[in-house]
Amino acid sequence: MGVDEGAVLRAAVAHLERYRSAIEVEVNRRLARAEPAPEVRAEVIRRFRTFVRLASLSADTARVSLDGLGGNTSLALENTISAAVQIAVSFDATPEVSAALFDMESRFRSGVRRILAPEEREDKHERNKKRPTPNAGRRVRGAIDRISDTYVALNLDSSTIFDVNPAAEALFASDAARLIGSSMSTYIAPVDQASWRELESRLDAGEDSGPIELTIARPNGDFVPVEVTIASHSISGKRLAIFIARERTKSLSTGATRP
Repeated sequence: MGVDEGAVLRAAVAHLERYRSAIEVEVNRRLARAEPAPEVRAEVIRRFRTFVRLASLSADTARVSLDGLGGNTSLALENTISAAVQIAVSFDATPEVSAALFDMESRFRSGVRRILAPEEREDKHERNKKRPTPNAGRRVRGAIDRISDTYVALNLDSSTIFDVNPAAEALFASDAARLIGSSMSTYIAPVDQASWRELESRLDAGEDSGPIELTIARPNGDFVPVEVTIASHSISGKRLAIFIARERTKSLSTGATRP
């Protein structure tokens, strides 16, 4: 690890410590009644702070520890950390600290999945066999699931969600089983419904769209502003629009336009 990287991670730890109470309060407000319980959220956020602190000393010694948290799903714990990092960044984090926190979030969530996924795999096996995967190749599927940005494939013929990755589950605060087959408009905030309908019409007509800004409506009532890039794709006769979304921050909110 370079000297500069270690210094940035120490600054990230200090930032997490400075706002630790405010972060936990806001995480509980955002997640509301969603899993996990508030005490579990506080504990997994504390584990994340420890993970970042260890990484600031040596990347080789940083390990995700979930001892005592095995009764929770990886999605619930990942949602907690995703929310915590988003909130921490919103507290005037520098661009360097923001980038470091997003990177640590990705590493921590990967560690959570490695630890908990084997326990969940058997329960999800039957559902996953039926899960539509426009990119069915194992290598491509794995790459899509590992990216930290939200991936959503929209079936343009039915206006329903055709495929998602774990980051999409975290953004929408819903699991893949609930998302796939549902109408995308369900997850668009009321203020953006007109813009969304216009965008759908343009995509259905085969028109291109540059980066746009939308607001996601979560089932718990929260609204999350995102920046979205869109690409067209076709597989097995289905016309798909591929959405790659990232939550908007101060550094991401410039340059995007509404449809």
